[in-house]
Amino acid sequence: MATKAAGTVFLFLSLFGLNTSLNREHYYVNKSMTWSDARVYCWNNYDDLSTVSNDELQPLSNNPQITEDFYWIGLKRSWQWPWWAWTGGEDATNIQWDHNEPDYNGEYCCAVKRSTSKVHDTDCDWPKPFYCMEDSELTVVQQESTWEEALLYCRQNYKDLATLNSYELMKQAKHKSRAALTDDMWIGLRFIAGHWFWANGEAFEYKVWSSDGELQCPAMNQRCAVLNRYSMVWTPVDCEQRFSFLCTSEP
Repeated sequence: MATKAAGTVFLFLSLFGLNTSLNREHYYVNKSMTWSDARVYCWNNYDDLSTVSNDELQPLSNNPQITEDFYWIGLKRSWQWPWWAWTGGEDATNIQWDHNEPDYNGEYCCAVKRSTSKVHDTDCDWPKPFYCMEDSELTVVQQESTWEEALLYCRQNYKDLATLNSYELMKQAKHKSRAALTDDMWIGLRFIAGHWFWANGEAFEYKVWSSDGELQCPAMNQRCAVLNRYSMVWTPVDCEQRFSFLCTSEP
């Protein structure tokens, strides 16, 4: 994606190992934009501008790629009311404000001051780098396993092997697939007793099969499905092959 290539993207969790939200990952974008333009960038490339906890402010600010003293986060207020809210709609009730902040001087967007790791209200049109987040139900496991091994691993460590039964989940899978070590990844789709089904029992209605289409009676060596991270379609393969895989995380 051209816009993503233009920015320096920093995967926060991979370097600092902080995981205050099981499903939330932060990406630093070293490209100065207004708050609104930064949010559009995050929409197009991730999920949204970052929602962060107070515990995350210091590690986010310690990112060695940050060279400016402020960076945007997904916190803003409307000119119509004085309270602050995250981009996901949650009210922000415990903000780690810097000294004498907020000053409510016609400033409706929030940035973090790197040197103090505390929040300032500021002019929304002041260009700054920013953090985007992915708040995903999915986790990539890089180890290469058979389908049944992947299923067992997901159920022991997360929730289940991934069910991709919506466009939104396929979109999340596309973002997550960057971390896989194999081009194909196991998903929780298997053929048993004459039918394809999701391992968690959810309805099998949304379908994204490869050009061969859904096999009604696949050969014995084509009864588990993978997602290809380039074509973003499902393909039936031998269950004993070894691939990285997608787990559904606990909510």
